[in-house]
Amino acid sequence: MLDPYFKEKDFTLYHGNAIEILDQFEKEKFDLIFADPPYFLSNDGITCQSGKMVSVNKGEWDKSKGFDDDIEFT
Repeated sequence: MLDPYFKEKDFTLYHGNAIEILDQFEKEKFDLIFADPPYFLSNDGITCQSGKMVSVNKGEWDKSKGFDDDIEFT
């Protein structure tokens, strides 16, 4: 069983990969699931922010591994 990341009397927060950890809990256990999946937008793009060109790369975890892998992920 996964240890809570944060806990109070009526609130428990778990931190992890939802795909990997949700099977550890009984069905209908949660009132809310907040998931922030990779959007595969970090492909060496740039944007303009405050008049400066900046990278939009968030890291390797957010880079596309190709169409087929992206579709399989979803």
